[in-house]
Amino acid sequence: MDSKREPFKTKDSNQILYTGDQRKKRLLAIGPKFSLTDKFTSLGSAFTAKIAEVPTRQVQPNINAATESILSEHWGEELVLAMGTIDMHIEQEYALDIFKSMMVNQSRQTLKACDIPKSVTPEMRAVLVDWLVQVHEYLVLEEETFYLAVYLMNSYLKVHKIHTALLQLLAASCLFLACKIEERLIPEPAELCFMMEDAFSKKELLKMERKVLSHLKFELHYVQPLHFLRLLCIIGKCSQKILYLSMYFMELTLLDADGSMIEPALLAIGALNLAQRVSLEAGSLTTGEVWHEAQQLFSYSDSQLCSCQHLMARTALRVGSSGHKSTLHKYSRAQRLGVSTGPSMANSKHLVRCMRTLNT
Repeated sequence: MDSKREPFKTKDSNQILYTGDQRKKRLLAIGPKFSLTDKFTSLGSAFTAKIAEVPTRQVQPNINAATESILSEHWGEELVLAMGTIDMHIEQEYALDIFKSMMVNQSRQTLKACDIPKSVTPEMRAVLVDWLVQVHEYLVLEEETFYLAVYLMNSYLKVHKIHTALLQLLAASCLFLACKIEERLIPEPAELCFMMEDAFSKKELLKMERKVLSHLKFELHYVQPLHFLRLLCIIGKCSQKILYLSMYFMELTLLDADGSMIEPALLAIGALNLAQRVSLEAGSLTTGEVWHEAQQLFSYSDSQLCSCQHLMARTALRVGSSGHKSTLHKYSRAQRLGVSTGPSMANSKHLVRCMRTLNT
């Protein structure tokens, strides 16, 4: 195989594709190439785990006879049309079955508070996920690849202890695995080692990959919050700006350990509702354009929805003053309509007012 990777098309036609030479120039600009080992070593002594013991809400979807009837009559046609819009024409016949299966399986994949290792401090996790965002954007990968990589990393940390010096190697291995599932062209192992400033060798990367597969027992499937969000935005006829703003809020939650304890469907509906609230508060969305029926598809309570949105709003307010701004920069680009720095987010008062509204 040719060692030089060629640029390739992705599902998102808005993404910029880069040649090998352009990547090197771009690398100097965004600077994802660095080793986190020394940083984690210093963080280990400087920070103590302060992960709040948030009670886990494992919500089993109420898929009883009444709910099935509502889904069949009210949402059945909408789900079929939405799946057709995202090029799932063959699967349209099974739209309801696929949706119900996603709802059931997501509960099994959500972490509990006790699953998050205390040895990995909140700051370590934020540094690690922020680095993954940079590498993911540099390699021009699918959005699903990033979410799957973070999920695999969380799942491994749940079942196996790891030395903090190996956290970056674990993240790179999980990204490599996620690429094999979601991408049509995967990066070379040497390319990922280069992104880690050659702190780890290709042999070490592949060895960690085998360890992840072994400890996870090859259970790599993940119900993506992006799938829920896209279906909701299509059914609700939401604009691209609302979609990208919702994606921004969802991705920010990955920086926080509490975000891994929220079910994907709840993340999607919470992000969509918050994006609409903020846009309405900023005046970039009218009352008539707000879609209020998304929650009818799910069995979540208002308190669960508010708790999820509070986490998103709190993280969005802090990200500007933190050292982990990769997601902020990613969504400030024209390809994502600059939603992270647009009118809805330029003034923090909009988010603050939304948080006050959620409390009432």
